[in-house]
Order: sequence, then structure tokens, then C-alpha cells
Amino acid sequence: MKNFKYNKILFSALVILILSFSSCKDDDDDTISPVTVTEEYTATINLTQYVDGVVLQMNTAGHPYENALIQQFNVTKLQYLISDVTFTKDDGTKIVDGGYHYVTLEDSSTLQYTLNTKIPEGTYTSIGFTFGFDEEDNVSGAYIDLNTLGWNWPVMLGGGYHFLRLEGDYLDNTNTSAEFKTHMGTASDDSTMPRTNEINHFDVTLPNSKILISSDFSFDIEMNIEEWYTNPIDWDFNVWNAPVMPISAAQKALNSNGSSVFNFKQ
Repeated sequence: MKNFKYNKILFSALVILILSFSSCKDDDDDTISPVTVTEEYTATINLTQYVDGVVLQMNTAGHPYENALIQQFNVTKLQYLISDVTFTKDDGTKIVDGGYHYVTLEDSSTLQYTLNTKIPEGTYTSIGFTFGFDEEDNVSGAYIDLNTLGWNWPVMLGGGYHFLRLEGDYLDNTNTSAEFKTHMGTASDDSTMPRTNEINHFDVTLPNSKILISSDFSFDIEMNIEEWYTNPIDWDFNVWNAPVMPISAAQKALNSNGSSVFNFKQ
């Protein structure tokens, strides 16, 4: 009889322990937090071109534009390339789209660039990009589409690809129309033997490009043509007209002036 009571007490205690453990397990399950999903959105860039605040007009009959040296010119060709579009948060986190985009005003479809990378929602303090290709990406023959377009930069001048072709006519010192070809790529210096080749891309952080992303979105990257020819170096068409590809000083001038060429607009 004593053993029976003991076994009954032991059995009751075991049941209470099992129920208590089960209750605790249920409580733990109830405290599991749901997974937070960050939405991601599509970014589309509109590439626009201006001269002194006015939309660029191509192939005009006269010479409607002026550079910083009051040399009149028109534009007959504009092609350029951007890569590595970058969104930066205030904590330094960067979202980089590793693609590139070739622009030619001869094909209006190239004036819009939809990034392959989806951009997570949130506030970003700035947007930027690389003008041309950086040293890692500027590899001769690496891009079939650009090869087909004849976008290559001469191997003897450092190879890789063009970053810019800006061409037209200007009025020279005799008031005669003369051709200019402002081409930009690797800077190759012939003052040494063999030639010294310098990387010549530059990185742009668009001014006033803070943006809140909460849905698919678009924005403009504005190119200001006149800024290629000033700030800090005033470009003289009579000195640097065509060709400028082999002239290292001209290539470095374009690199220096490029910092003020682009604006952001949403």
C-alpha cells in the first residue's frame, strides 16, 4: 500500500512536469519574430544634354554655342559611356550596379537606362557613377557590343575604350569653320619612351542627389556640354581641335573639367 501511494505520487509529478515543459515550449514559439522583407525597386535613368541651360540642338546650320573663350561652335556628334551607378546611404552602405551604358544622340533609345540591379527601399544620401570604365573594366576587346560600335581606343594609346566622342565645328581665328573632335579615353604621354599610359576615368557624385526610394523610380543625369571646356581649364579649340586622342594634356584637361559636367534632377 505504501508503494502504491508512492508510485501514484511519482506518476502525478511526472505528468505535471510534462505539461509544464509543453507549456513553456508553446510560449517560446509564440515569441518568434516574423522575418522582415526589404522591398527592392527598379531604377530608370534619363540621360539629358544641355548647353548653358538650353537643351542641346544637334547639327545646326550656324554656330549657336560658345565656350569659355567665346569661341563659337556647334555639335554634330555626341556619344559617351557611364558605368557602375552607385547609391550611397548615410552609414556608408553602397548599392552598386556593375553594368555600363553607351549613349549616342543618334539613337534616342539609348537616352534611357534601366539598371539591372534592384535598389532596396530607403533613403540614400547620394547617387554617383563612373564616367567611362575604371582600370579594372577598361580592357581592350572585352565587350562585344562596344567592339561592334567601333568604340575601341587605339592600343598604341593605351587601349581600352572611348569614354566620350563630342564633335562639331567651330569658328577659328580667321572666322572660318573648322572641325573639332573632342575624344576622351586613356591619357597617353609620348614624352617618354615607351609611352606612359594613365587611367583617365573619373567618378561622379551627383550634387543634391539625396533620394527616398519607396517604389519604382526614375531620375535625370544632365550633361552640361559647355563644362567640358572650362572649370578649371579653359579649352582653346585652336590648340586642341582634331585629333586630341594622342595629346595627354588634352586628355587630362577633360578629366579635370569633367567634375562639373553633370547634374541630378528628379
